[in-house]
Amino acid sequence: MKDEIKAVLARAKTGTLSVIDFETGGPFGALVNVATDLSGMPLFLFSTLARHTKCLAADPRVSLLVSELPNEGDPLIGFRATITGHAEQVSGDHLRAQYLAKHPYSETYIDFGDFSFWTLQPEKVFVVGGFGRIQAFDASEIFGLIS
Repeated sequence: MKDEIKAVLARAKTGTLSVIDFETGGPFGALVNVATDLSGMPLFLFSTLARHTKCLAADPRVSLLVSELPNEGDPLIGFRATITGHAEQVSGDHLRAQYLAKHPYSETYIDFGDFSFWTLQPEKVFVVGGFGRIQAFDASEIFGLIS
């Protein structure tokens, strides 16, 4: 199941990002585009105009849900992983290429001044690998040594 987690994350184009709302202190979820960096960590391109980015500026705690739904039948039997940790803004020339490889249409706005790259520094990974296949992992078990 551990290898499957990174494979599903690498194939994912979108996910649900959950943050702590800066106004209410409650949960806030947003559909976001996701890619992975060279080490397989989740990579995002966020605008400062987005509510979830404003929330991250106030509290970097985050979770990301990625899933692969079955072609038919009960969607709850599909593989899904929730990665929890904290988000941080990152930079580097390689990030642009990594992100554009997954989301080529973002080239129209990737260089706008209000956009920047973020990554999720994972702490825990919670997985439902199908009916009755539920496991939790420390992030280091999936992603290796976490700095």
